Amino acid sequence: MQNTLLDILILGLLVLVFGSIYRTRPSARLRYWIIGWIAILLHFAVLIANPSSDFWNSVQASVVLFTLVLGGVSFLLAALRAKLGWNKGLRVLGLLSCPALTYILLTQFGVQNPLLLTGVALVQAGGALVAMQRLWHRHRMVVRWSTVCIAAFSVWTAFEIFHGDPQLGIYPIITQIYAVNALLYWQDFRRWSTGVVTAMGGLIAWAAVFPCALAVAAFAPKLHLSPEIWNLPKYFVEFGMILTLMEDEIITTGRQREQYRLLFENNPHPMWIFDEQSLEFLKVNEAAVAHYGYSPQAFSTMTLRDLYPSEETQRFEEQLKSGSDLALASCPWTHIKSDGTHIKVEVAAHSIHFEGREARFALVQDVTERQLLHEQLVHQANHDTLTGLPNRLLLRDRMERTLAASARNTEKAAVICLDLDRFKQINDRYGHHIGDLCLKHLADMLRQRLRAIDTVARSGGEEFTVLLGGLTSSDDAARVAQTLVEAIRQPFELEGYNLELAASLGIAIFPDDGTESQALWRAADVAMYRAKNSGGNQYVFVSHELSSSASEMNEIEAHLRRALKDGGFEVYYQPLFTMDLRLCGFEALLRLHHPRLGVIGPERFIPIAEESGLIVRIGNWVIEEVCRQAAEWKRLGLPTLRMALNISPLQLMRADFSIRVREVLAACEIDPAMLEIEMTETTVMRNLDDVAKQMLDLAEAGVHFSVDDFGTGYSSLRHLHRLPFTTLKIDRSFIDRIFDTDGTREIVQAILSLAHSLGMQVIAEGVEREDQLALLRSMDCDQIQGYLLGRPQPASSIPGLILTKTMGQRSEGALARGVVAPGPHVC
Repeated sequence: MQNTLLDILILGLLVLVFGSIYRTRPSARLRYWIIGWIAILLHFAVLIANPSSDFWNSVQASVVLFTLVLGGVSFLLAALRAKLGWNKGLRVLGLLSCPALTYILLTQFGVQNPLLLTGVALVQAGGALVAMQRLWHRHRMVVRWSTVCIAAFSVWTAFEIFHGDPQLGIYPIITQIYAVNALLYWQDFRRWSTGVVTAMGGLIAWAAVFPCALAVAAFAPKLHLSPEIWNLPKYFVEFGMILTLMEDEIITTGRQREQYRLLFENNPHPMWIFDEQSLEFLKVNEAAVAHYGYSPQAFSTMTLRDLYPSEETQRFEEQLKSGSDLALASCPWTHIKSDGTHIKVEVAAHSIHFEGREARFALVQDVTERQLLHEQLVHQANHDTLTGLPNRLLLRDRMERTLAASARNTEKAAVICLDLDRFKQINDRYGHHIGDLCLKHLADMLRQRLRAIDTVARSGGEEFTVLLGGLTSSDDAARVAQTLVEAIRQPFELEGYNLELAASLGIAIFPDDGTESQALWRAADVAMYRAKNSGGNQYVFVSHELSSSASEMNEIEAHLRRALKDGGFEVYYQPLFTMDLRLCGFEALLRLHHPRLGVIGPERFIPIAEESGLIVRIGNWVIEEVCRQAAEWKRLGLPTLRMALNISPLQLMRADFSIRVREVLAACEIDPAMLEIEMTETTVMRNLDDVAKQMLDLAEAGVHFSVDDFGTGYSSLRHLHRLPFTTLKIDRSFIDRIFDTDGTREIVQAILSLAHSLGMQVIAEGVEREDQLALLRSMDCDQIQGYLLGRPQPASSIPGLILTKTMGQRSEGALARGVVAPGPHVC
């Protein structure tokens, strides 16, 4: 009794050890071991009972034997490396243990039928063979020797059934289970370690207990052995299993240590271990030695502080004291190599125990190239690639900061928009390479002339923006602007060319002209264009009138965009007459309807459209609308009259302009000869080569061309004569002053004589009085246009006008000749 309690105590403590290990390192093997030892523990617990009847004696004996079977079967499943899961595991457990339980119950309760007992024994043997074949089929040696054991011990069981005591027939089954366990234990671990040998030897001894006990009873019945001798194998098995687990842990730890050592020493990234308190290097790898240039001996005499520059040491120590493992990885750090080179690194560190000391393991990655690339990308994203000046993105940020600081300090600030005058001439004359050098020269000059706290940015092609902060009055901005105008005007030399630049500047003052950065920027830009339109080479301040004008320009631009999308344009037509007052054509004039400003003329919105890039879309719409309207009048049976329309220089310089016009004419089925394109002489002279290609292509198709507002630009008659112009229009400013004392009569006469000598017809614009008409008729002018004979009218009024004029013309002609006119006259 006392020995049994001691066995229970020892086994219980060992089961607790297994359970503690399972909590930290759970595994299927350990789980089945615990189940098996709980069954063995139950085996000893049942032995404590002292039943008083044969029935309870049989029950006790059955439980004692079955717990041995259950424990052995659990050990068998522990050796299976495949994951069974709870359901499958219980089914296998039942397959191996239920036949044995049946045999035990039958024999213990007096059933002596040999055939029945043999059948149960065969079922148990067959289940064991099936389980071995299904679960350990990959291990042929295990299956082979297990089959031999099962067959041999089945013969023993049969012998006991037919020639001995059938109750002893359970002993071969238990012996078989523990013998196979010894074989599987070796197959599972396959090493000659103390734990494996002890457990395997204990299992063999445990299997030998039953035949040895029978042999002692048969051959030495008087020999009395202590029962504890038969229990010793159990302890060897349990202690061997614990030793095996400890050996596995040692082996795993050793392998991990070796793997960590190889990973540490052979890692391409610098690694080291340092003391948390003294920051001394405890160990460094070869990559750290090679990358930093310090020898291992030098590292052993250094601390981590020696790698950091003085300006980062304090921040490094503060983050280290924070205790966070991620503290050192917060940002790139600067490290100093043995040659004094500074590199940027990222450090990942975490706390460890090293040789009994509180330490940190650190992995270092050199990110110098990545940091340089990042800085380059950031610089490129915020700076102009040609001049290196801040771009619009960075300028917006600087502007917000400067204005905020000025508001905080109750100071003024200035936004200056600077644009080079006639810079296109430098590009056209010397090439874009010289133009780029000029922009670099200007950028360098602006940097030198401004303070460090000021900002100069390139905001466009030849447009720059200067941001001045800390001003006391607008006079400070005026002095800076005057200095810049004078400095830009100074001649300089580039690659053998003597060059001069000039610039127009617009100045907006914070907070006088606004408090929002974008509003100030727009106002300064408008002021700059006013300076440019006034002759350039000067600076102009924003005025309230100018600000109002800028606001109106923005409103018109927004309405232009809406008009293109939703409609809002309308074409008016002004009639043209011959000198005998016959209707011979129309000039198409574009109007813009605005809900607040009313009808806006082209002189107001065309410059805005050109500046905003909308002019090409508007011009295409006008061409399509005029041709569509002409086609509609043609379908109504109206006489075909020539339609003249103005084209923007920006549209005329597009390579696809002539193709576009041809497509529209073809789509509307309009004769190209009825279309006349007007352009100013300045447009022609500024872009002679590009314009000539487009004109010659369209003239070949039959389109007519005329020079609009002749006399107001700077034309070369030699070049005009080479181009396919058929008409010349005298600007209305000459007609207005034709009767003045120092007027333009001689100029008009000269223009008429010159045009006629070149084979061109002449149209006089702006004829508003009878005396002007009479004088022009006497000068042999060909056609006239003006309010005297007809104002611009909407398209809906034109059919009536055409019918009235052409019918009157036909009737007069018929009466004069005494015949009926054959058809409408077209000039």
